Amino acid sequence: MVFKLRPIAVALISVLSLQGCAHLETAKQKAKETFASDDPCSNNARNIGILLGTVAGAVIGNKVADNKTAGTLIGLGLGGALGAFIGAEVDKRECELSKIGKKYNLDMQVTPLAVSSASVDQPNNSSPKSSVQNVGLSVSVTDVEGKPQFNSGSGELLNDAKIHFSEIAKQYSPREQAKLLSKDKTEQEQKAIFNELSTKRILLIGHTDDTGNTKVNAELSEKRAKSVAKLFKDNGVNENQLFYQGSGETMPIADNNTPEGRAKNRRVEIVDLSSDESFKLYLQNKRAKTEYYRAIDIPDAKKSTNTTQAEIKTKTTNKVLHVEAPSNTKEKVIDTSKKLDQKSIVAKVKEPTLSWIDFGGSPVTSENSAVNLGEVASTKPKFSLISTAEASDMRQISVCNMDRPRETGAVKSLANGKEYATNAHLPSLNGRSWQDTVGGNLVVLNRVAVLRDGAALANMPELKVYANYNPSKNRNPKPDLSVEPAVNVYQGSNGLLYRIFVQGNHSLQCMDVLMPLDNSGIAKAGKVIYGNKGNALVADFKPSMIR
Repeated sequence: MVFKLRPIAVALISVLSLQGCAHLETAKQKAKETFASDDPCSNNARNIGILLGTVAGAVIGNKVADNKTAGTLIGLGLGGALGAFIGAEVDKRECELSKIGKKYNLDMQVTPLAVSSASVDQPNNSSPKSSVQNVGLSVSVTDVEGKPQFNSGSGELLNDAKIHFSEIAKQYSPREQAKLLSKDKTEQEQKAIFNELSTKRILLIGHTDDTGNTKVNAELSEKRAKSVAKLFKDNGVNENQLFYQGSGETMPIADNNTPEGRAKNRRVEIVDLSSDESFKLYLQNKRAKTEYYRAIDIPDAKKSTNTTQAEIKTKTTNKVLHVEAPSNTKEKVIDTSKKLDQKSIVAKVKEPTLSWIDFGGSPVTSENSAVNLGEVASTKPKFSLISTAEASDMRQISVCNMDRPRETGAVKSLANGKEYATNAHLPSLNGRSWQDTVGGNLVVLNRVAVLRDGAALANMPELKVYANYNPSKNRNPKPDLSVEPAVNVYQGSNGLLYRIFVQGNHSLQCMDVLMPLDNSGIAKAGKVIYGNKGNALVADFKPSMIR
C-alpha cells in the first residue's frame, strides 16, 4: 500500500518566552507535530482550524460587540469551535482513507487543500494580510499493477474497484459522517453538523495517460469519473453535491515516457471542498499540469538555420501521391518520380499540394521561436486555492510545433448533467477579434474567448489569413485560409498563452499568442510557425484586439 500525505504549508507561528536553544528546538518539533505532522491520523487540520478560527472569531467579535473584551472572548470561542469542527472532519476522513488504502493495498495520494485569502483594504505601502483555512482534500487512487480499476477502453468499474470505492464513498456521506461527528451533541447541534456536511461539493475527476487520441482520452476519462460519481450517490452522497469531469491527459502526475509513469497517470481523483464558494475558487485556480507533457519528436531545429525560404517552400509544396490500396494491404504513399504499378493498387489517386503563404520568417531555432510565458500558473488573485503543488514547467513544449492539441472535458453536475461554469471571461478575451499583419499577410483571429474558471477555452476560434493584403486594391477580399483550429491555453505570470494548431493541407503549422491579463487589448508577444517539420520557419506575430 502506498499512501502519500502532502501536508499543507502553514504560516510561521511565533513562540514567545522560550529560554535557550533546547527549548526552541522542542517548540519547533511540537509545532510540527501539532500543525504539520506526517501521520495521516494526526489532528493537523483540527489544530490549524482552531488557531485560524479563533483568530478570525476574535477579530469579528471585537468589531461587532459593544463590549470589546467580551466580544473578543465570545468570538474566540465560536470561531475556535467552528474551525475545530471543520478541521476535525478533514482529519477524520484523512485517517479513515489511510486505513482503507492499507486494507486494499491501494496506491493513494492525499493532498489537503486550503484557501488563502489576502486582505486588499490595506493602507498604502503596507503588505496585504492573509489567512489560511482548510477546505477539503484531493485524493487520487491510481491503478496498481495487475489490479486495474477499469478494463482497457471501458468506463465501468471492475468488481474489486467497486468494493474499495464504495468504502471510500462512505467517508463523504453526510448522514454517515454526521452520526460519527455528532456524538454527545444535542439534536440541534446534530442537525447543524448534518447541514454543514451537506454544503460540501465533491468533484470526481478521471485522468488518462497521453497515449492514443486526445478526444477519446477525454471522453473515456469522463465516463470513468461519472461511473465513480454514481457509486458515491449509491452510498449516501446527495447527487446535488456531486460533480464529475474527464481531464483526459491534461493533468499528469508522472512521466508519460515510462510504463510506470503512464500507469500513475491513469487514475481517479476525488476533490472535496467545504462549500460552493471554495468549490468555485478551486475551479477558478485549476490549471493544466504541463511539466510531464511529452514533446512531439521533430528534427533538430538548429540544423535548418542555413536553409533558404525557397528551399523550404520547395520541400513543403512537393506533390506526393496518396494511393488508396486494397483493404487487405497497408496504405501506400508513392512519390511521383516512381512508376505506378497499376496491378497492385486501386486507381484512385489524390494529389494534394500544400498551399504556401510566405510570412517573411527565418528558420526556427529554440532561441527565436518561444514566447516568455513566465512562471506557469503563478497568478495571484485576491483569493486563491493553495496546496503544495509546484508550478508547471513548459520547457518540453516551449514552442508550439513541439506541442499538440490536448482535450479536456467540462465539469458537470451529476444531478442534471449540465456544465458547471460561469460566464465570466478573462479581460479582453470575451469573444472579440484580434489581428496583425505578418509578412504582408493579414492574420485575423475571430471569437477569441477564455473563461476565468481554470483559464478554460470558452469556444473554438476562427482563423483567417489574407495573403498579400492590400485594402486599397480590394476592399472585400476573400481569405486564402479560413479554418477553425484547435487551441491549448496556458496561464503564466507574464500573461495567457493562446496556442493555435492549424491542421490541414497548408504550410501554416501553429501560432502562439501571449495575451495580456488586463484590458490593454494588445498581445505581449507571438509567433507564427510554418513550413514542414524538418524545415520550419518562424515570424513574429503581435495582434491587437479590434475595438
